[in-house]
Amino acid sequence: MIVVARNTRRVAVVVVALLIAASCSSGSSTSTGNTSGTGGGSGSDQPAKAQTATDLAFKGTNRPVDPTPRAAVKGKHIVVISAGQAASSSSVPSNGAVAAAEAIGWQVDLYDAKLDPSNYAPLVRQAIAANADGIVLDAIDCSAVKQPLQEAKAKNIAIVAIYAFDCNDSHAGGDPTGLYSANINYGAKATDPDAFAGVYGADQANYIIADSDNKAKVIAIQDPEFTVLYWTLDGFSKTIQDSGGSQIVDTLDVTVADLGNGQIVPKIQAELLKHPEANWIKSPYTYVTTIGVAQALGANANKLKVMGGEGFADELDLIRSGKITAANIISSEWVGWASIDTMNSFFLGQPPADSGIGWTMVDATHNLPASGEFVPPVDFHAEYKAAWGVG
Repeated sequence: MIVVARNTRRVAVVVVALLIAASCSSGSSTSTGNTSGTGGGSGSDQPAKAQTATDLAFKGTNRPVDPTPRAAVKGKHIVVISAGQAASSSSVPSNGAVAAAEAIGWQVDLYDAKLDPSNYAPLVRQAIAANADGIVLDAIDCSAVKQPLQEAKAKNIAIVAIYAFDCNDSHAGGDPTGLYSANINYGAKATDPDAFAGVYGADQANYIIADSDNKAKVIAIQDPEFTVLYWTLDGFSKTIQDSGGSQIVDTLDVTVADLGNGQIVPKIQAELLKHPEANWIKSPYTYVTTIGVAQALGANANKLKVMGGEGFADELDLIRSGKITAANIISSEWVGWASIDTMNSFFLGQPPADSGIGWTMVDATHNLPASGEFVPPVDFHAEYKAAWGVG
């Protein structure tokens, strides 16, 4: 769905791990759990069910890229619009899309909205004026740029999104039809982006249920500005509710503005004072974890466990140092490459090929690299190049 990986002075924008783009699709073929939780009931059997789901999440759901040949279309000019290059949650997928566009042989420009939503519409119109053949939106929902996207569609400009929801999503406009030209393919049975985001959240919940023996008292921190986080929390909350034992004691809303004005730590500390019974915190994304949760807990980090966000490098460092517990990781760079593959397929008049993208649960004893970022077990760079017939 989104946060800063390396420089904790930067401001964040969402995604999730998610990461879990609105352009994504959903289904059992790419998920390890379900958005209705682990089955309800008395709760006595829920830790075992949740552990089964968590074991699958540890194995990960990444798969090879569909190898079907789809020759690179020649002579295209595209524009990638990043919600904010200061935030790794946007810069990593945006830079991935730029690298993929260069690899496929296209002219590509990167526009930076600088974490200011007032820049979104002017940048879309700038891309239109530049006679772009395609626009990739990174962490910019359709509803935020509806009119300029309609203008782009009128000029037959292709539109693909990363970590953003189309205007026909029920929580992001509810229009009869959307404006995106094509969506990243996350698997043959993956057709519902809302449910896909929900399954990501369900996997986070199942980890907490299993680890706590279904006795978790969770403070869920949420940023209501982003549609992807709405659906992620929906899946998380339903799974916790259906557990018959664990519970969310409160949901704390924070915003990107809180990250920049110094209010994030006091907000979390006040929430902790309100709920001394809490033994878990769920963070919406990495930057909230690094400059909010970790700072608010301070020396008391061992008193509460933390489910992190997308698991960028800074968050993984907190797992290594024992300050947070786990993170559910999706490769944002891979999503950037998948956006270009999706665009190329659209230019070819073909449906998007399966990207193979899934996610992997990481904690101190599972899948944690010794240092740096998590690297997925698929050489997607080489696999995309082979499918495109380049390099």
